[in-house]
Amino acid sequence: MGFFSDLLRVRTRPVRVREEPTLTVEKAPGAEDGQRAFQMARHTRLTKSWSQRTGYGDANQEIYADHQSLMARAREQSINNGYAKRFYRLLKQNVIGSFGIQMMSKAKTPDGKPDRERRRLIEGEFWEWCEKGNCDVTESYSFWQFQRLWLETMARDGEVMVRMVRNFPNRWGFALQILEIDRLDVTLNTWLSNGNRIRMGVERNAWEAPVAYWLLKSHPGDTYQTRAEDKYERISATELLHSFDPWRPHQARGFTWTHAGALDLHHLGEYRSAEMVAAEMGAKITGVYEQNAEFVDDPGEEDDGEIDEVIESGSSKLLPYGVTWKPYNNTHPSTNFAPFTKSGLRGVSAGWGPSYNKLAQDLEGVNFSSLRSGELDERDFYKDTQQFVITELHKRVGKAWLEMALLKGALRLPPREFRLYSEIEWAPRGWDWVDPSKDSKAASESIGNRTRTRGWYIRAQGLDPDEVFVEMAEEEARLRELGLSFQTPAPGPAKPETPDDNEDEAGDG
Repeated sequence: MGFFSDLLRVRTRPVRVREEPTLTVEKAPGAEDGQRAFQMARHTRLTKSWSQRTGYGDANQEIYADHQSLMARAREQSINNGYAKRFYRLLKQNVIGSFGIQMMSKAKTPDGKPDRERRRLIEGEFWEWCEKGNCDVTESYSFWQFQRLWLETMARDGEVMVRMVRNFPNRWGFALQILEIDRLDVTLNTWLSNGNRIRMGVERNAWEAPVAYWLLKSHPGDTYQTRAEDKYERISATELLHSFDPWRPHQARGFTWTHAGALDLHHLGEYRSAEMVAAEMGAKITGVYEQNAEFVDDPGEEDDGEIDEVIESGSSKLLPYGVTWKPYNNTHPSTNFAPFTKSGLRGVSAGWGPSYNKLAQDLEGVNFSSLRSGELDERDFYKDTQQFVITELHKRVGKAWLEMALLKGALRLPPREFRLYSEIEWAPRGWDWVDPSKDSKAASESIGNRTRTRGWYIRAQGLDPDEVFVEMAEEEARLRELGLSFQTPAPGPAKPETPDDNEDEAGDG
């Protein structure tokens, strides 16, 4: 009983409630606003405008306040600003490329070897589905065009929606529908009786996972609107792909990728327009007439005070008494026009991603080393974007397409072996070497030193190593069949330099 009696005494011991201490922050001696440890947090006259622009709201509140203005202005620039147009073109060229992000089936035999027959079957069916008229419900786009439209919409509006329509009446029972993000009502914010919450049109559960999307049945800018009671259509999250590049946790909606440089680009565009108009006026107006009131009669009712003149080459002009001619000196465009424009575009390119030289199409003063360094950094930006597109669009669409193609019989493969042919990889476009001779030599050395494989370099070009190796083997077999040599000729001895060669080189220099 000793143990239980001790336990009883512990349990019946009176409980003392201890009050939690209140946390008070005392300002350290000398820690005034001008002497804070973090200069970024100082509140002085120099940071007053900064302090007025900062808020402490959550991500959704920040986006909700400015969403429509951001999207409307980004769309305006995509139409009227040449640099914004260039930005979207660079994205589509470098992320999607001329052939799109390609599917590579990784079907295997039961013993783990590549199943080339099934790979060709799956890839062939998919590329047929990608043809114009097959992959989207409007029959207006090929999948290559669809990818380009998806990416530009994503970058311009900051988010994009794609509806996966299963059991669509085509051979594969599957099609896509791209939707304007305007139909996801940003003003719809409420709690539902099932405990879910709608934030800017996105219904989320207690874990903030998307459950459904409440779409306007009519575009808010459409002339013909539906009845108020039929305003919304609830679409399950399993059917609708809503994609955006996340900025902060708990975020339900996205915003334009151009937000960090759009204001600078707007001011730069206004400045360029003003300079061009001023230069045009300066080129048209060569001088002005100045009248002296002592020698000029008062103008009549029908006299507008202008001097009629017809100027021909080699002619002279006799001015009336009291009228003198003065040349009009116009300094536009000013000497600061070019450096100011370049500086502004550098800030825009820093906020958008592509290099200044590519965005402005300006290679003046660029040497090979700086161009190569900038090219490699810019390619990393496009590679990141490629993986974003693959994750948000291609992997999800590819999985759904394969399932529906099997169910509809477009792919005549046994369902029990699904795990053998369900693996799919996506190959984005690659780029040619910046310096072919040096880069090719470096690749050969890396392969020889076993630090990189041939497959790694082939994948970097956006190709499937297995397909390349098969093509090489078939090519060599065909050359043997024709009695041709497929061996690469060894490089011959270096040609000794002659005085004539040196003279030529000196002359070229």
